[in-house]
Amino acid sequence: MSKEDYRHHTIDSLLRLRADTHGQRIFVRSANAEWTYQQVHQAADRLAAGLQRLGLKRGDRLAIILPNSPEFVISLFAAARSGLMLVPINIRRGAEEVLARLQRTRPKAAITFSDPQTFHGLDHLAMLRDLQPKVGSLATLITVADPGGDALSWQALLDHDQEVTPTEVTPDYPAAIIHTLGSTGQPRGAILLHGALVRNAAGVAQALEADQNDVFLGAVPFSNTFGLTATILACAVAGAQVVPLRRYTPQAALEAIERYGVTVHHGVPTMFAMELNHPQFRPERCATLRTGILSGAPCPPELVAQARQRMGFTPLLAYGLTEASPSVTITGLHDGPVTATETAGRPMEGVELRIVDQQGQPLPPGQEGEILVRGYNLMRGYWEDPQATAQALDDEGWLHTGDLGVLDADGNLRVVGRKDEIINRGGFKIHPGTVEMVLRAHPAVKAAAVVGVPDPIYGEIAYACVVPAEGAQVSEQELLAYAAERLADFAVPERVVFFETLPRLGSGRAMRNYLRERVRLRGRAWKFGKNIDTDAIIPARHCNTADPRELAKHCMEDADPDFIKKMRRGDIIVAETNFGCGSSREVAPLSIKSAGVSAVIAKSFARIFFRNAINIGLPILESAEAVDGISTGDEIEVEPATGTIRNLTTGQEFRATPYPEFLQRIIDRGGLLAYVEERLAGETS
Repeated sequence: MSKEDYRHHTIDSLLRLRADTHGQRIFVRSANAEWTYQQVHQAADRLAAGLQRLGLKRGDRLAIILPNSPEFVISLFAAARSGLMLVPINIRRGAEEVLARLQRTRPKAAITFSDPQTFHGLDHLAMLRDLQPKVGSLATLITVADPGGDALSWQALLDHDQEVTPTEVTPDYPAAIIHTLGSTGQPRGAILLHGALVRNAAGVAQALEADQNDVFLGAVPFSNTFGLTATILACAVAGAQVVPLRRYTPQAALEAIERYGVTVHHGVPTMFAMELNHPQFRPERCATLRTGILSGAPCPPELVAQARQRMGFTPLLAYGLTEASPSVTITGLHDGPVTATETAGRPMEGVELRIVDQQGQPLPPGQEGEILVRGYNLMRGYWEDPQATAQALDDEGWLHTGDLGVLDADGNLRVVGRKDEIINRGGFKIHPGTVEMVLRAHPAVKAAAVVGVPDPIYGEIAYACVVPAEGAQVSEQELLAYAAERLADFAVPERVVFFETLPRLGSGRAMRNYLRERVRLRGRAWKFGKNIDTDAIIPARHCNTADPRELAKHCMEDADPDFIKKMRRGDIIVAETNFGCGSSREVAPLSIKSAGVSAVIAKSFARIFFRNAINIGLPILESAEAVDGISTGDEIEVEPATGTIRNLTTGQEFRATPYPEFLQRIIDRGGLLAYVEERLAGETS
């Protein structure tokens, strides 16, 4: 069957076709059961009829919160057959995230499960029961587990002889609402069409050169487009079989590859890194692997090379996004080594790509700009969100992705980062994804996220938040030296901050805003004694310049001449009694901040200093206990909003004395000048 034939298929007609041509071949295979194409077809038919008996009709939404499983696959095709719009929700999402998606899409029914033992104590059926009263449309809960209570059994819906009522569904009809997170972090539901999903899957299958002899590993969550399109539907296009991983672990993936003879393995870079570094990894376990797609995050060329050499297969790199069903570009099995490891390939058939500048004008090859996409695969829009839709899709049909990229002379795409994540360090642009990719290539690094921190001299500086690999020991200096060998000097992070784990959004992206606040006021302590006056901090002989960088050179020189040479941006001053007493000039706190000091902790009279610092945003915290409990060189983290001071070296936590009410009002209004202007405006109104 040629790829041209898939332009006019729906998800349902694809399954019907495969039931006719490959009916007795295994489609879905798990540890407990095997389902042929004909059996999946029949089960989808019965489930579709069962859903119709519940009152669901064409255009209604059906939520599904299931792990990768045969039940997910059958439910997908049953929804397509009965004209329902599927709303898949990742099983890792918490109650609030699930509630937001349910309230937005208003499904009439939800299919879920209950397995708290496997999924870290989370009982999904119990969660939905708790949420059901808050979702007025949600009349029915269906569970693949023992239902109990008022939930219906998924299996019971299949056990009947009633035929499904034919429902007209065309390729341009909505098949699913799949949520993606916008720049605000709020979920937006992309409406994806039957024809777009099937044709995109056909393009993926063609790039993989997949056929009926292949075995796909279902490692990527089926609830997102990578799992739904590139795994389930691409497998069906090829007439191949899929082995769903109910819960992904690197060990489970390696065992499934070996046990079932997997030939096609999709995943995000982290998955392959974990598998390659797993104690039970052996190249012979991957002997059957042939290809697969590496996508979902920037991928270091070193990781691609390792996968090719040690796992013995030819992974393809791809670029896509939920709004594009999802694939936009992909490399080929026969590409050269540079294209195959350093680019995301060329646009798929029927997809146009454009790189534009800030004014929306097309850029020639080699120049960096925003990636725009146009083609059959684009979403219809965001569910009941015309404003967000208008921002993403322009009048000419171009999707503005918010991603930045470069096209080479051969039309291959290099993705360099996100528009809203660029760090501007003194006019030099730093792409966090590029830096993260380098750091993750270090064998001692498990995860990395790079964030921009405000700086009075450079505007922004880069901090790297790193999770070491299990059992690995690595120093900040070692990682910075490693980065310096592979990055431009301006792109090397200013500091490396180690974490046990990185907080992530449900989509898997690191919570950058949270990390930015965590590391912004975190650094080594520099401790000074009593009666350190601001006149001593900036000696009078140097006050004839307004250049903060020049002033910063003399910061604390009378107290410690080597201070400015030894400190790093982000460090914290810890002072004894009378620090900052006696001066009314603002030049002192300005120069301290310009030197890179992020906060001051003092025993007393801190508020006098604060009077001068409030307008430049230098946090001053007063806590005698903290000063006594901190030594020079300790790693300190402060939260001015809560008055929390943490000594990360000793594990102690202190509380700062709250500011007087009038000062807190000034802080809340953005500083003294803003406060005065507000008061004056109130008096004259």
